[in-house]
Amino acid sequence: MSELRANISGIIKSSVIDGPGNRMVLFFQSCQLNCMYCHNSHTIGLCNLCGHCVDICPTQSLRIDPERKRIEHNANTCVKCDRCIRECPRSSSPFYREYSVEELLSEILEVRDFISGLTVSGGEVMLQSQFLRVLFEGIRQRPELKDLSVLIDSNGRFEPKQWDEVLDLVDGFMIDVKAISSEVHQQITGKDNHKILESIAYLNSLGKLDEVRMVVVPGYNDTKDEIEGFSRLLQSLSSDVRKVLIKMRKHGIRQEYAHLQSPTDVDMQRIWAQIGDAEVKIV
Repeated sequence: MSELRANISGIIKSSVIDGPGNRMVLFFQSCQLNCMYCHNSHTIGLCNLCGHCVDICPTQSLRIDPERKRIEHNANTCVKCDRCIRECPRSSSPFYREYSVEELLSEILEVRDFISGLTVSGGEVMLQSQFLRVLFEGIRQRPELKDLSVLIDSNGRFEPKQWDEVLDLVDGFMIDVKAISSEVHQQITGKDNHKILESIAYLNSLGKLDEVRMVVVPGYNDTKDEIEGFSRLLQSLSSDVRKVLIKMRKHGIRQEYAHLQSPTDVDMQRIWAQIGDAEVKIV
């Protein structure tokens, strides 16, 4: 088995909101987008051992381990104030850890009898696609795991060849559409969306697109043009693809984006009606 290691920001051993059924979810660290409304902004960056979190920790529960080149965390004294996460200049966290494929397979085996599938998310999981390939091979090769449903939750900003690395080992991909126009997408994420829209079409053509969703951000992607564009995109997809509208929630977003407002139920119903597809689910 490969000695590849991946940066994992968290593991949820039972979830019913990250794909169909009861699923284990692995959250990978690092993302190439910088979404204004990100609720997991501590998964965007990678720690560079600057020591800021160590200096500001009110209970001195963090220290730099120079030999292992990581932040060590004393869970016994930590009061979970999250100041280290809120104030990290790199939108990172002192709590993510490296895992080997074997270690993650062991985590999955522990809960195998209670789950129907595995979802890998982030951050942006496809930034560590080589590791994913080996992990998924390990799952498919083990008799007790090979029948697990495997889904990838991604922002979609990759070339087709990167999807091809794992295509034969996964059941499907769940992709976010932040905005239809590149201009609005730049405003929300800091990057354009050309690769994302191409990836959605590519995965749909191969029957590997499981879900497409858009988080509604009032004043940005809820305009008539944006919703009409999103509607056209949904109409181009297979009827098997789940289509989801999600309310942006203010809880957990960074202070500099506190001006963002959550859409109302009336807003969501208006957008749903404009899309004109009864199969679109509102979350």
